[in-house]
Amino acid sequence: MAKTPIHFIGFLANTDPSVKGLRMGERYTVEYRSNDYITPFLRMLDSHYGFETAMGVLSRSSCCVIGTDIAQFEATPQGGVAIRPSVLTEVHKFVQDKCRLLRLFKEGNIVLAYSFLYHLSDTNEEPKPFAFAREYPIVDTTKLALTPSEFFEAESFIQTVSLPLAEPSLDLALESLEQSYEVQDTRLAFLSLMIGMEATLGPEGATTEITRQISRNAAVLLGATPSESDEIFARLKTLYAKRSKIVHGVTPTKHKDRLQREDLFILRHYLRTTIKILRTVSESREETLARLNRCAFGSRPFTPPTVR
Repeated sequence: MAKTPIHFIGFLANTDPSVKGLRMGERYTVEYRSNDYITPFLRMLDSHYGFETAMGVLSRSSCCVIGTDIAQFEATPQGGVAIRPSVLTEVHKFVQDKCRLLRLFKEGNIVLAYSFLYHLSDTNEEPKPFAFAREYPIVDTTKLALTPSEFFEAESFIQTVSLPLAEPSLDLALESLEQSYEVQDTRLAFLSLMIGMEATLGPEGATTEITRQISRNAAVLLGATPSESDEIFARLKTLYAKRSKIVHGVTPTKHKDRLQREDLFILRHYLRTTIKILRTVSESREETLARLNRCAFGSRPFTPPTVR
């Protein structure tokens, strides 16, 4: 019986045309597809979730991950295809992990919203989708946009970094970073990022010095100059003061003490950069913390990787 080539298409949310052409793997590339081409996939969504969902995909963008000839399966006498049920799950996760790495590379909640397997009609090459998956809901709509120089760095990053991250504390920190995109309550998103900072730079065991130690460790790790380290140290202490008020149910009376949306972006930047630096360090977590404790502000002991 004839073999039928199976293809993949995944609709991306929270990105823009700057990612067009990005290679996510040997057979996977970010491309744009015309409205006519994606109509069969919208029809499938319409039949399952209604017209508004299908039009919502169309209105967000036609930016897609295309996987060409990802597998071949026997055609059925009825004109369909026989596949392993796990194929879509495996491919969806592969592309989903690339999106996770892009979120680690740079700010922006790029999400694989809907995924489909399909084959092409013999007569007019029209896509014939037959299986789909989705990621839902999408809470944070911050867009990922790449500059021309970042494009090639991002492509190298997602092709060379593997998930899960080798160090458990860094993997937990990445989960915390992603959780900050997935919860609606800004306070919980903020606390999730704080957990990530503690997982990477916090001392073992309970200590009354944890705020100062994490702030200082981050200042040494991230600050390229003494003044930059001073700024990071002061800012993190301020953010920890806001954390304390949140977990103890204290309502700030002054505007400057209230949690702001900007605080999330700042803390995400610190955590994201911390993970990217520490994943390249070969020594143990305990050795890294001891080294940071010995270093002065502005004497950054680890060179930030050229691939961000």
